Amino acid sequence: ALHPMIDRSYASCATQVDRKMARLVLALAMAAPAAAFVGPATSTAVKCAPVEAKTPAVLGGVGETAPFGKNGNCWDPVGFTERTSDPLMLWYRAAELKHSRVAMLACTGWLVNQYQLYFPGDLSPGTPFASLGKNPLESWAATPYDGKVQILLAIGLAEFHSEFGPPYKKHYTVGGTFPGNQIARTPSGWQDVWGGKVLNIPYGPGETDAKFLAQQNAELNNGRLAMIGVASFIAASYVDGSVPALPDTW
Repeated sequence: ALHPMIDRSYASCATQVDRKMARLVLALAMAAPAAAFVGPATSTAVKCAPVEAKTPAVLGGVGETAPFGKNGNCWDPVGFTERTSDPLMLWYRAAELKHSRVAMLACTGWLVNQYQLYFPGDLSPGTPFASLGKNPLESWAATPYDGKVQILLAIGLAEFHSEFGPPYKKHYTVGGTFPGNQIARTPSGWQDVWGGKVLNIPYGPGETDAKFLAQQNAELNNGRLAMIGVASFIAASYVDGSVPALPDTW
């Protein structure tokens, strides 16, 4: 047994601790219902961008097509156009155009192969075009190494050529024509973008700005669809049944 004085001191301390705990519990119990009458704190989180955002003026309305874009707006759920500078936006559009055109060629080539329409003659000595098969991926694998090098070199040269700027031509990120467009549309007619021969072709009666805008939108929309299409072709060729509309032998 402890000394009587120690027993009394311990009992006194225990009583004080119990009182403090009781006060804390009572305070929490009173604070809980009171919180129901207090408005929520102002959120400092970044707000999500609107689904529709203004089309960048630098794009001239190209790509602003229904149902995702109309009346000066474009479909932009993450606010991409609001935080991108004009030169970078033009670079993105040029990249989209390149991919669109390549995808359209790829879809056409894939269909040509599927219908077994081949060039006459040989790709290389002892390798006729007809021997490459109807699957483009298998055709690429069967292409001789030197042929692959030539194809990749041609692509690289085209890409290098598209990035030329002054003194040859005005770069597309500062208002020049996009890669692959050899002539520019001016108020007086079509003109050569390289500044060599002055090619000035006057517009015909039906060549209006509205028609040209519609043609640009048609190319872009067809290219976007072709990118989805060629991705589906590749998926179907690797995974049977991944694209229900395509046969397993695709």
